[in-house]
Amino acid sequence: MVYWPKLKTALPTTGLNLVAYEEVVKEHEDFGLVKAFKQLQTNPETVRMIFGPEGGLTVSEVAQLQEVGVQPVGLGPRILRTETAPLYFLSSLSYTMELLK
Repeated sequence: MVYWPKLKTALPTTGLNLVAYEEVVKEHEDFGLVKAFKQLQTNPETVRMIFGPEGGLTVSEVAQLQEVGVQPVGLGPRILRTETAPLYFLSSLSYTMELLK
């Protein structure tokens, strides 16, 4: 469990702060990950990605993260397990930043 007040003060404001949020895919056709990666290609910086537990984060939790500048992004049309979502993200990031240069 995350202690939200502590996270709000501990999360750096520099770089790109993202949170995996599957509801973004349901709400928007553009699920944000491509947009975030395009930002990195033009301005490479630190990337932080937050992953929630099985079952995902609540609307309230995501709203609290957005309050401190964290951008919710979907990882595509599929729902990934907590164990595989970080691997998918890192693979996508590596492909975008290293192979598409």
